[in-house]
Amino acid sequence: MPLLDRRALHPVTASITSSLAFALALVGSLSCTGRLDSEGPREGHDPLAGGGGSGMSGKPATDPGRVTLHRLNRAEYNNTVRDLLGTSQSPADEFPIDDRGSGFDNMADVLTVSPRHLTVFHNAANLLVTEALANPAQRALILTCDLATLGNTCARDVLKGFTYRAWRRPAAEPELDRLMAPIAVALAHGDGYERGLSLSLRAVLVSPHFMFRVELDPEPASVTPHPVGNYELASRLSYFLWSSTPDVALLDSAAAGTLSDPVRLREQAVRLLQDPKASSLVENFAGQWLHLRGVDDLLPDTTSFPTVDAALIAAMKAETSLVFRDIAFQGLPLNQLLTADFSYVNDRLASHYGLPKVGSSEMVRVSLAGNQQRGGLLSHASFLTLTSYPERTSPVLRGKWVMDELLCATVPPPPKDVDLSATATAKNEGLTQRQALEAHRADPKCVSCHQLMDPIGLGLENYDGIGAYRSLEGEKPIDSAGKLPSGEVFSGGKELASVIASKPDFAACAARKLYTYALGRPPSDAEDHMDAATLASIVDGFVASGYSFNELVSG
Repeated sequence: MPLLDRRALHPVTASITSSLAFALALVGSLSCTGRLDSEGPREGHDPLAGGGGSGMSGKPATDPGRVTLHRLNRAEYNNTVRDLLGTSQSPADEFPIDDRGSGFDNMADVLTVSPRHLTVFHNAANLLVTEALANPAQRALILTCDLATLGNTCARDVLKGFTYRAWRRPAAEPELDRLMAPIAVALAHGDGYERGLSLSLRAVLVSPHFMFRVELDPEPASVTPHPVGNYELASRLSYFLWSSTPDVALLDSAAAGTLSDPVRLREQAVRLLQDPKASSLVENFAGQWLHLRGVDDLLPDTTSFPTVDAALIAAMKAETSLVFRDIAFQGLPLNQLLTADFSYVNDRLASHYGLPKVGSSEMVRVSLAGNQQRGGLLSHASFLTLTSYPERTSPVLRGKWVMDELLCATVPPPPKDVDLSATATAKNEGLTQRQALEAHRADPKCVSCHQLMDPIGLGLENYDGIGAYRSLEGEKPIDSAGKLPSGEVFSGGKELASVIASKPDFAACAARKLYTYALGRPPSDAEDHMDAATLASIVDGFVASGYSFNELVSG
């Protein structure tokens, strides 16, 4: 069954639709390693970057693995068309939800293409090009010459400049020849250059070279590492820090071959981090690592927590986002995410925390120096509410979250036959969380995992299910003593945060999370894989810098 009925389409539109389906089928058939276009630039090889038959250390080469063709996810698509076309529309909001892998939605291996994607890509291209050519400001970004007067010469120049930015590399002459074909067909059917160019621009936006970040291996069967090309580095860098396409300055640096120089690459990274578009790093990296995207969907039970409302939920999310933003862009050490003696509150959140009001509904930075209840992520209501049930706290969820996201010590799911109602039943019998979990750990099937998670979460029991501080659970005093799986003991959330912030495991975990997000794939755990040595080097530099987030990004 055809994906679209092409009988009613303009001949050129029908050709573009057919080409889209064929191109995407071709992408799948290549298994993400072969040549996508024999006439285009060989993206897996950069003559400016050099080569060699051994690893960077001079030892015999180890297989660096493969790079999956990386489809733009919804955030990347919206940001890319914003920067490419100047649009304020977000067409990808209507695309299918992106699957997540390793905690992030930019993992290339799970960013599949469905028949539904073919339809929405085609519709989005039509919408975007129509808008861009009708809007004078957007039109000026594309049309750099007089199309009516210069005809084919102007059209080719426009397509050359547009593909350079849209495909994130120069288009080869044969590729430009093919893109000029819709213009010739349009003219033959009595349409003008405007109509023909519109169809060619749509073809650019439905091309795999736009919708995918393409890194092709010139020798797929070889296990010898080869340098990543300069244009590939430009895309890696911009989609890492901006979730968007490289700007012209970054592309021109790639054209000059300077990105293969680590000093120049670092300079570009610093420049990109100073740009407002780097806010995407907070929204997309921190938003997923710290689960902030899930805060909007929180629905605490209003009977158990009658003070909760939408304004409080919004302030919870804003607090953690703003603290992370200061770390990312103000030069603060990353471990201050856990130990910061400041935070951001408005009157609503300050009242929830028992802090003095700041006189504003906007978020204001406040000092928490000397405060024994607040300071750092583990005292943020966002984290504490995310890791609670709607009607009560969950030491299990909190302990598991800390192990998964801060220590990268993944805890397996419970056995299928375990009785998950046991803890709730114990709670209903008037036991404290600590007593209920002690009863739960009596089950031999549960003890191995719960003895790891529970002592962490129980150290956070002074915070209720929406992050308000308390000293009693019902009428019973809360015992906030805890212990990490590695043996360190603590009492309360601030001591727990201090212990974790100084652990090598936290530095290694933070580096692993950012590495995964930056490359769009998880690192290999094989000791002889290049990832192991690379990550170890990054972690060493990160710790030596005093947990500098900029150093971690540069690494």
